[in-house]
Amino acid sequence: MAAAALLPQAALLLALLLAPPVAAAPYAEHQARRPELFDPVTGYRIARQRAPTPDDIPPPARLVDPQEAQALLAEGALPLDVYAATQARYDDLDGTWLVAEPRLSLPGALWLPETGRGRLSDEMQTYLAHGVATRVPDRATPLLVYCIADCWMSWNAAQRLAAMGYTRVYWFRLGTDGWRDIGGPLVPVDPLPVPVD
Repeated sequence: MAAAALLPQAALLLALLLAPPVAAAPYAEHQARRPELFDPVTGYRIARQRAPTPDDIPPPARLVDPQEAQALLAEGALPLDVYAATQARYDDLDGTWLVAEPRLSLPGALWLPETGRGRLSDEMQTYLAHGVATRVPDRATPLLVYCIADCWMSWNAAQRLAAMGYTRVYWFRLGTDGWRDIGGPLVPVDPLPVPVD
């Protein structure tokens, strides 16, 4: 009797295991399903940043997988981390970020927290532009933009950088999670201070 009761559960489990994996949807489908989550002018994601991300990005930015990210870094791409600084703020006097938790990122990363939000203040827009320009004066230098898996901030930031005229912008959708999954090293990183007057 007990074995017969387990048969429907076993059949369901087997069906789930044999089902094809759920694929990510293109960004246009995300926007069509939930238009209130996107800025109607820029198309950037403005709400629920921590959610499944699309399997594409508007050109000229380009989606890359972990192996492509590894190759880009070997070629000299700048790893640009836009992960939000959890429970953090920057000091108005010197621009230093006061972060509650340490951040582990790709070796050589430039961390510019909060620059992947869908709507940036003028101050954060300047912070992004200045921060990248100080490390990458040539707009043809490849930029590898990332956060963590299932985070729209890197999607927003990659498009924003392409709009600023950077010609080789790569969106690493899986971010530090995908990097760790292929055995890539993660190292502590400090956020770049915000320029203050």
